[in-house]
Amino acid sequence: MKITYIFRNFILAIIFICSVHIVNAQDAKTIISFIKKEVDRNKAELKIDKLQPSFFIGYTLIDSKHLNVNASLGALINSSQSSQRVGYPTLLVGSYARNNSEFLDMNSMYGYGFYPRSVSLENDPIGIATRIWMDLDGLYKDAAEKYEAKIATMRQQNMTEEELAVIDFEKIDPVDIFLKPADVNQDKKYWEDYVRKASTVLNKYPELTRSNISLYNRNTMLYYYNTDNSQYAIPVPYYRLHLHVEAMTKDGQNLYDNLYIEYPTFEQMPNVDDFTKNCEAFIANFLQLLNAPMADDAYSGPVLFEDQAAVEAVQDKFMHQQSLCAKTKPVASDNVRNRFRGNYRLNPNNLEMMMNKKVISRSLSIKSLTGTQEYNGIKLEGYYPVDFEGAVPEKEFFLIENGVLKSMLNRRTPTKRVPASNGHYRFNYNNMSPQIAPGNILVTSNDTYSKEDLKRKLLDAAKEEDLDFAYIVRRMWGNDITMIYKVYVADGREELVRGAKFEDFTLKSFKRVLGAAKENYVRHTANFGSLATYVVPDGILFEELEITRNNNITFETPFVVPQPVAISK
Repeated sequence: MKITYIFRNFILAIIFICSVHIVNAQDAKTIISFIKKEVDRNKAELKIDKLQPSFFIGYTLIDSKHLNVNASLGALINSSQSSQRVGYPTLLVGSYARNNSEFLDMNSMYGYGFYPRSVSLENDPIGIATRIWMDLDGLYKDAAEKYEAKIATMRQQNMTEEELAVIDFEKIDPVDIFLKPADVNQDKKYWEDYVRKASTVLNKYPELTRSNISLYNRNTMLYYYNTDNSQYAIPVPYYRLHLHVEAMTKDGQNLYDNLYIEYPTFEQMPNVDDFTKNCEAFIANFLQLLNAPMADDAYSGPVLFEDQAAVEAVQDKFMHQQSLCAKTKPVASDNVRNRFRGNYRLNPNNLEMMMNKKVISRSLSIKSLTGTQEYNGIKLEGYYPVDFEGAVPEKEFFLIENGVLKSMLNRRTPTKRVPASNGHYRFNYNNMSPQIAPGNILVTSNDTYSKEDLKRKLLDAAKEEDLDFAYIVRRMWGNDITMIYKVYVADGREELVRGAKFEDFTLKSFKRVLGAAKENYVRHTANFGSLATYVVPDGILFEELEITRNNNITFETPFVVPQPVAISK
């Protein structure tokens, strides 16, 4: 088996040499030199009448090659390769202390912003320079006008001394980082054969109404230069295998679930036989839902989160809802604030007001390990050497320590209580724009139990409340429950149920935690468009949550004729 694996990698190494577009270190420096020349020229010459000139310009060239392969029931559905280069500029007028950033006008509120535009795929100095010239010209005019409008708005508003003391953009030490490109296996035939073969396993399950397996990988290089003399060229490779399954119960409820396997390197991806076994185990577990009863109408009591659900709970409440992402209060005219009252973009992150105060159970701590490559033998795939703005991420720091909020993920836009960047401005490849996002997140507890003891603690808590059963959630997406089990107090028996939903699961729910598992659950995910790694206890026991039957489920008429897979057997 080991010899076969080594031979496979040897053959694929040859494929890499033949099929992967290689950009060597000299090519990277050449591309950066093209960007630098045009950015410096524009900084020196962009000026209109009495408008302020720019004091800072940054430009990122995002060079990506994509491969998508999708198959179902042993047959290809689609297969495509593409190459894309886009440019993303940053231009600031004024000074580090006060500039055009964080100003919202009517255009901003209606969503008129910059979207990356295509750049020449060739390493052509004129083609690259032309795109930069066009981007910066339009951006400067808009930035200069926004700067003037922002200053005028600030003079009219009653801003406190504390608000005025917060600068708009942090000056940081320049970086000079050139890393070699990653070897990404984008051999189309190899992956077509892989996905086609893996998808034959779906023929075994006539209960599935829809199913497919897909492979997506991305070979990306980021090239960046700014007028503070920061420059970098770094690879951002990414692989994703995705199994999607759907089935319909006898009463007409549509069920779905997804299995994702995400890594940055080919060597970490499973071979097709191992992946197929993963799919079989996942589908077998999923199909148990077809005969599961509906959840009870109402439940209020202890709930244990295990496996994928433990990670999803942390990710959804602390990251997806931007709870631990710093956000300054933007400047906006009274007209904008009155017209768009209540819009989330007009307000800062309210959790920041709780800095140095208890926000969750004192038994829990949350750390950022983004600048660290390994933790207790676990490779942290969310590591990166520099963020989108040229800031080096801190190796580790507490976001929450023993329940007390200590810091937040931040970019180079300071806030009242998070005055410096900790290197968490990342490019989201899903929506093609940068945002504050996690790299590596570690959750620990000082009140831990084995998983068996934690389950006993769950049942004891339910018994104390005179309940006949408690709940264990093992899979969820966001706030949607996909796998939940009733656990009976009398004998510890587990019963899978369906159609359940949370009534009150929020960040505040983490204040009432009865304990956590000693074991860790590790998940690598690119929900923010770039890989992140979560290391969390493989069990988090909440003292009280409300779970009810989801009465918004639409029940459809089941299929009249069996699907072809069923009659072909």
